Formats: sequence, C-alpha cells, structure tokens
Amino acid sequence: MRNGIAGWFGRLPIRRKIVLIFLPLIIFPLLALGLLSGEMFSRSVIEKTKNNVRDESRLILSQMDSIVKNTESSANIMTTDINRLYDERSASLEAIEEEKFSNLMESRLSIDLVLFPDADSAVFVDVHGRVYSSYPPQESRDRKVLYSGLPEQVKRMGSYGVGRWLPVARRDYMVSDPAVPVLTLGKIVFDLDSGSQLGTLFVNVRETTFASILQVMGENSASKQYYIVDGAGRIVSSPNEQLLLTPFAANVSPGLLERETPISDIVGSGEGSKLVTVTAYDRLNWKLVNMVSLQTLNGDIRRNFALTFAFGALCLLLSLLLAGKLSHIIVNPLLQVTKAMRKVKEGDLNVTSPVTTEDETGLIASVFNSMVQQIKELLNTITEEQGRKREYELALIHAQIKPHFLYNTLDTIYVLNDLGLNEEARDTTKALADFYRVVLSKGSELISLAGEIGNVRDYLNIMQIRNPDVLRYEIDIPQELEKVPVPKLSLQPLVENAIYHGLKTKGSQGLIVIRARREGGDVAISVEDNGVGMLPEQVQRITQFTSGKGRPASIGIYSVYERIKLYFGEPYGLTVRSKPGEGTVMEMKIPGKKGEDGNV
Repeated sequence: MRNGIAGWFGRLPIRRKIVLIFLPLIIFPLLALGLLSGEMFSRSVIEKTKNNVRDESRLILSQMDSIVKNTESSANIMTTDINRLYDERSASLEAIEEEKFSNLMESRLSIDLVLFPDADSAVFVDVHGRVYSSYPPQESRDRKVLYSGLPEQVKRMGSYGVGRWLPVARRDYMVSDPAVPVLTLGKIVFDLDSGSQLGTLFVNVRETTFASILQVMGENSASKQYYIVDGAGRIVSSPNEQLLLTPFAANVSPGLLERETPISDIVGSGEGSKLVTVTAYDRLNWKLVNMVSLQTLNGDIRRNFALTFAFGALCLLLSLLLAGKLSHIIVNPLLQVTKAMRKVKEGDLNVTSPVTTEDETGLIASVFNSMVQQIKELLNTITEEQGRKREYELALIHAQIKPHFLYNTLDTIYVLNDLGLNEEARDTTKALADFYRVVLSKGSELISLAGEIGNVRDYLNIMQIRNPDVLRYEIDIPQELEKVPVPKLSLQPLVENAIYHGLKTKGSQGLIVIRARREGGDVAISVEDNGVGMLPEQVQRITQFTSGKGRPASIGIYSVYERIKLYFGEPYGLTVRSKPGEGTVMEMKIPGKKGEDGNV
C-alpha cells in the first residue's frame, strides 16, 4: 500500500505535488480570514475608494491621452506644412527671401497651434542651425537648443517619421515661458521627395495643462492627492508647483511603481498610512499616483495589524515545515542530474543521469541525457566537416597551381623580354610572384576582400598580357566593404571560369566586371562576363553542388561553394545565372561582418 501511494505521488507533476503539500497552508488562512473578516476589517470603505479612484484615474488617463494624441497630430500637420513651405521656397539666397521664409514658417507654426490648443508652442530647427518658433522670436535664448544636444537625442531615439517624447524639463530656451516645465515631442522632418533631412520639430505641452486635470479631480477631498510620476521617479505634474521635477519621496515601494497593471496598496504606518493607487500610462512611461489618507477612511484598521501578523507568523511557520518536506522530495533527483553535469563539465561525455521519477525532474534528467548524446554527435560532425574543409582547400590550391598556367606565363615573360618590353615583363613577373605568394601562403583562411581583389587583379593582369585580344576587366568595390572577410582564393576560380568558358570562345574581346554591394546585413560579390553564356543544362552541371548529386563539372567552383558554407553557414553560398549569347553572372553571398577598422 505504501509503495503504491509513493509510486502514484512520484508520477505526479511538481505543480500538483506543491498543491497537495501546501493545501493545508492554503485552506487554513482562507478559513481563518473568512470567519474573522467581518470582525477584523472594514473593507467596504476601502474598496469603494479604490473603485472611485480607478474610475477617476481612467478619466484622467483618457484626458492625458487626448492631449498626447492631439500634440502628435499637430506635429504631423506641422511636418506636412513644413514640407510644403520648403517645396514653395525660392531658391534665392538673398536675405529678404530668407526673412520672408522665416516669417512664413513662424506664422505657419502659430496657425497650426490654434487648431490644437493642448500644444503650447512649437520650434523647428533646420539642418543649417536656423531656429523658427511659434511665439515671438527670442534668438539669443532659443539658439541654446543648438548646443543642448536635443536634436541629436531625437535622432538617437530613432525618430524617422515617428515623434519621440522627451522627458519633462524646465528650460530657458525653446519655450514660451521658461518658468513652466514642458513635455516636449521631438520629430525629425524629412523631405518627402528626396528623403533628405530638413530639420527637427519640437512641440511643447505645458505641465500646467496636466496639472489642471489633476487639480479638478482632487477638489472633492482635502485628503486626496494626484501626482504624475515619470520612469525616473520624478514628479512631472502636480497641483503643488514646489514638488515639480523632484523625486517622488512618498513611502512607496519601487515594485508598486513598476507594475504595468493598475494596483492599489496601503503604504506607511500609523497616522501617516495612505492608500496608494498606481495606474500606468504606457505611452509616456508615466504612472498616475493617487494618495488617500487611510485614517480618514478606516480608523479601525490599525487595531487589526497585530492579529493579522499573528496569523501570518503561524502560516509562515507551517510553510517552513512543509517547504522542508517538499525540498527533500524534489532536490534529491536534481542532485543526481547535478553530479552528471559536473562530469560533463570535466570532459566526460559518456555519463548519463538516472531517471528515477516520471515528473518534471525526471524529464530534466531525460533531456540532459539526450543533450549529451547530441553534443557527442555534433562533435563528430564538426570533426568530419573540418576534414572536408581541408580537402576542399587542398583541392582548390591544387587546381590553382596548374603547371600550364605557370609555363605559359613564363613563356610570356620570355617573349616580352625578347621583344624589349622590359616594363611589361617586369610587371608580369611581379604579378606572377604576388599571385603565387597568396596561393602558397599559410596563415588565416579568411582574408579581407581588398586582399582577395589584389590577388585577382594580379591574375587578371597576367591573363590580359597573355591574351590582350580576349579580355578587359573592371573592378567596382565600395571602400566601406574592403574589410569584409572572405575565404582566400574564392574569387579567382570564378574569374578563371569566366575567361576560359565565357570569353575565349567568344571570338572578340570581352569584359569581366567584379562588383560588391550590400544586401541588408549581408554582402553580395559578383563576377560578371559578357561571353558566350551557357545553356540551362550547362548551368545545372556546374551547379550540381547545390543538390549534392553527382560530380560537379568544376572542382574550383565546387570548392568555393563548399568553403563558403563551412565558414559562414547554410544561408550563404554561390549562385550562377547565365543566358546563351548574353553572358554569365556568378555571385557569392557572405555575411557583412565588421572588419578591423569597424566600417562594415
């Protein structure tokens, strides 16, 4: 009988075990509090106050949200009007034209604010440092915005067509009244046609706009106070001006202000205890805080603290006793898994953890055993892939060091010397030496794109001297992509294929173009020729490596594809596009990793 119950309990999930063990702890407090609730607590007044405050908070948040949305709408309209003014702006640089444009801009900002009375003022700072305001210009004061860092801050916040709210602050610039703190909406304005930045628009809302709402809601009770607290814990709006922009110093736990859902709690003690209700306004990361003196709501609550504490202590004692039992049941199987983990950490992958239960603890042990097995298989796979990588590298190097290429190049140098073309012979010898220095060098298997292009350029110079009537080439590599790491000798096989299979059989001089461009976070490098092109069957033969079927027609291209996969993973590789009579494009896709200079 005992073994049957133990087996049944062992098969239960941990959650049910906890419920069964802590069932007395849950039932006893509920029964005790239920029987004594009528005598101990007078909750009706508190609950009624909570409901009233929450209703008022929803109304306040609705009015606040209306102000915020109206301000954002005004910024959108101003953005449209600013674009229209720039479109109609004269190209003349004369001072009178600038003065006319300035008057039009400030007049337009003022007119737009009439439609949105919640917004107090607006300032537009263009990219040339000119400041336009909706109120009478105060240039000596408002130009401080150029050194305040606010336009840069808006840009860092990602304001591309979207307004970004700045914290409430008291400033002596870019405001109509320096004495009143303002909430500022910043928005970068772009030219809708060219996409270029025109400047930064700032729309201000006076703190008194929000304070007037709080004051109206707090007039019904002398013991009720409303505050708006921002994410930094500062009071950003209050009917009491002396509290503005000061830390919210009330005895409220940080966790209460961090809650996203409306919550009410009692803080403080004695006559200073208060009922605090916090409601989040996520749009600005603000909290609407209401504080009501608990003494005026329920004077009897203090007498119940001692009795509540006694019941809490009893529950805590019972919890400790039952938690010890639960710990013994759960921790022992976990210790077995921990021992096995230590052995794996020491390098022993042949260890397994015993599965003694069928609950979540047993699942952990089972998953751990499966994970160790997968690690062993992954290590074997990595070892095999490393071997394959070395094979492809050797195959590529052997494919490059072709005797006839070396002999023909030496013959070319001999003929150039015999013809007295010493400079051409010198250049060819240098290019041949540089090419084989890269081919035969040891060290990093990844080099910069600039280094790989240099190697390809040497190869092309040699081939151009040997075959002046066959090819010419162009290289278009943006400077910011020169540090992108690529596998060594990854472009040369593609260029060689373009020469021998695209241009030599064309019958006239052809062109090879090497380009690089960014595609999102990746980089595409293409080798294009205007040679004879290939039929679909020929493309399929060359690209058999993409399916892993059959033997590829070109070991050089095959090695390039496999090395890209091994270095960078499955999303990257090589594609071939060709049309008969039009030419061929071979394109490598690699990740746009940062180089040593940090440009890419």
